[in-house]
Amino acid sequence: MTVTTELPCTVELAGDVVRSSRLLVHVYWPLLVFRPVDPPELPVTWRVEDYLVTMRLLGLVPLGRQTISISFPTTTPDRLLLRDNGSGQLLRRWDHLITIEPGSRPGRTRYTDRIDVEAGRFTVVAWAFAHMLYRWRQRRWRHLAARDFAPISAPRRDGPTGTGTSPTGRT
Repeated sequence: MTVTTELPCTVELAGDVVRSSRLLVHVYWPLLVFRPVDPPELPVTWRVEDYLVTMRLLGLVPLGRQTISISFPTTTPDRLLLRDNGSGQLLRRWDHLITIEPGSRPGRTRYTDRIDVEAGRFTVVAWAFAHMLYRWRQRRWRHLAARDFAPISAPRRDGPTGTGTSPTGRT
């Protein structure tokens, strides 16, 4: 499945933001809430590494552990790729490739999520959930970009990124 949107920001800004773990916490909230396990806090900026998290649907329903496996496939000055080729207890494969590239006119960015999921006999359900989730995610991206990403730039009252709380500081 591939979902694309155009953002009112530069490729450089979108590239900086997508490298932030605060973005992950913000764009999925409140549908999915992540709590880091290993390491115990998410980094400020993603590195090529595996991150073990627990996930909760709507902050309430446990979805088990998931490995976020970050890599940066070959990029160019005009195009950034970030990949999470993760897996978990419910999902055998959650391969998410983010592409950030120039949009239809200067100062705009085309943002694309490509997602491949595999969950055994639950793959159809996982695919339907991912489809809804990534439409939500892109809506949140557009909202952030329209506000110059201020909601994830401001210091949080509750501590460092990845504490498992909402972007507004509420659990």
